[in-house]
Amino acid sequence: MRIVVCLHAQQGGGDALAVDDAHALARALALGAGHTVTAVLAGPPTHEGLLRRALAAGATRAMRVVGEDFGAADFHTLGQALGAGIKRFGADLVLAGARSDDDGLGAVPAAIARHLGALHVACIESLEVAPGDAGVEIWVRGGGRRRRLRVPVPAVLSVVATGAAAPALPEAANADAKIEVLSLVDPEATVVRRRTELLGQPELPQRALAQVDSADAFCAALERG
Repeated sequence: MRIVVCLHAQQGGGDALAVDDAHALARALALGAGHTVTAVLAGPPTHEGLLRRALAAGATRAMRVVGEDFGAADFHTLGQALGAGIKRFGADLVLAGARSDDDGLGAVPAAIARHLGALHVACIESLEVAPGDAGVEIWVRGGGRRRRLRVPVPAVLSVVATGAAAPALPEAANADAKIEVLSLVDPEATVVRRRTELLGQPELPQRALAQVDSADAFCAALERG
């Protein structure tokens, strides 16, 4: 299974993974060596320390998505950027910290799922491969109950920390692996949509200017739209 773990830089910077992100990475690595784990982050080179930490913990690959100024991006833009990057190399399962933005809303995983057209489940507490490789099985709380669910892939799951502290991640020998850079700057394939389009109100098409010199010509122009 191709697993992607999305990381994010916390306010104040630093190379320490956010608690939820660390749990997401730990869940991915715990699925075993038969799966590839790619750590992905949208941001500048100064945030590559987070990807180095993921590699040191055992991630197979690390990918930094570049494009817009993601430091000032809202969750729509960030989720779309990460989703566009994930589409480039493919994923069966995407994990992200439940509090994956500075506001703690956890909206980034939902935005990623929307862009990928994948199922989204929020705030899972545990994860394992379903028997027969029929997706994954998760534990999630809702309505005052803790439920065990089987989720088909592709899917995007947000992982909530089950404790106050980050899990103890291993120290593997992969820390010096090359961090790949994926650029989304190409204006023909930009990942930043118009806000009006995201809200379901597409921008009105631009019309060429036409000069009319009579009432009949004016009415005809209106009918043409």
